[in-house]
Amino acid sequence: MLAKLVALLLLVIPLYPKFPILGVSGTFVSVRLEDFLIAAVVFICLLRKPSLSSRPILLYLLIGLVSVFSAVVLTKSAALSQGLLHFARRVEYMSLFFVGFSFLKSLSQLSFLIRTILATSLLVALYGLGQQFLSFPVITTTNSEFSKGLTLTLGPGARINSTFAGHYDLAAYTVFPLLLILGLISLPTTKYKPALLFLGILVYWSLLLSASRVTFAAFYLAAFTFVWLIGKRVWIPLLVILALFSVLVSPQLAGRYRQLLFPSAHAQVPVDEQTADALVPVAEDRSFNIRLKAEWPRAIRAFLKNPILGTGYSSVGLAVDNDYLRALAETGVLGLLAFLFIIIRFLKTTPRFHPSLESIFILSVTLSLCSLLLNALFIDVFEASKIALLTWLLLGLAEKVKILTKYG
Repeated sequence: MLAKLVALLLLVIPLYPKFPILGVSGTFVSVRLEDFLIAAVVFICLLRKPSLSSRPILLYLLIGLVSVFSAVVLTKSAALSQGLLHFARRVEYMSLFFVGFSFLKSLSQLSFLIRTILATSLLVALYGLGQQFLSFPVITTTNSEFSKGLTLTLGPGARINSTFAGHYDLAAYTVFPLLLILGLISLPTTKYKPALLFLGILVYWSLLLSASRVTFAAFYLAAFTFVWLIGKRVWIPLLVILALFSVLVSPQLAGRYRQLLFPSAHAQVPVDEQTADALVPVAEDRSFNIRLKAEWPRAIRAFLKNPILGTGYSSVGLAVDNDYLRALAETGVLGLLAFLFIIIRFLKTTPRFHPSLESIFILSVTLSLCSLLLNALFIDVFEASKIALLTWLLLGLAEKVKILTKYG
């Protein structure tokens, strides 16, 4: 029963589009269907008295709560209602770590959850391809108007987002199933390898159509590390060839890398007039320009107001496009160190690889986390609700698999 609830979360969180049900006054945040589902699952988890297996998470949340009140009382940089709202979002995200850790009872349940993950990734990929080729509806939250739940279609040159809020979120999502598929194919005991390969092609196609140059690079760094650790180093030249071929056959991705290296001279729109709109094809060099001249300096100024505790959640606006600067700005040095302590603790407990389903799952989660850490240099990826929820759920599952593998 409990494993089925985890499987339900693994299905609903990625697949249900971000239709708002209830708006939160004074913010762009909305309550959605998955929030009610998560609340119900977390309530069940609390009734079962879950093991507080990750005290670093509790420490991070405590520091975050203190930073909210510090922002209201000391720096007066955030409203109490908005600060608490954004704090509650972090609690919701991280609560799924405890759900995954508590609800996985045996290693026999892992294969069922992996099948659920693979089936979900197939549906995500098919819907994304449907947006590209069959005008499937697009629900996005890339600006305040779209976040009201408008049903759109992709324009010429736009990038797919499938059931996610934006193309960056979709790209970040694809890394885990791709690594998982890569690992499953490497196991001699795996059945239906042609079907897995076909699924991998569809998910990888979605990654290319999202045209996220940061995630594309992060995926290949993770994939190179992955095949090295599982002893398939002969695959590395094949991955290099695939990466080069992918850039050549993907005009959007190639164009974005070209614009990064050779910024367009005509893209001189003032920073304060630029908007992030995934549905409008624009000169992509402006995205780095916005970070460099507006978002990152704003975060640094906020950090300098209170280096220890920051200026509170919500104090630096909707986007910083660097999760580390966001953490410094909102929760100060203490908050960033607490967050990094969670990550280091997880990485430190990751065992050496051995050819088994359990080890493939742990390594896939670990390296997809590493890809997110690279993404976080340019994207607020740990603030993207679908990605954050899935990440903490998978981390909880992987942490429990480590324990079950060791003692089971």
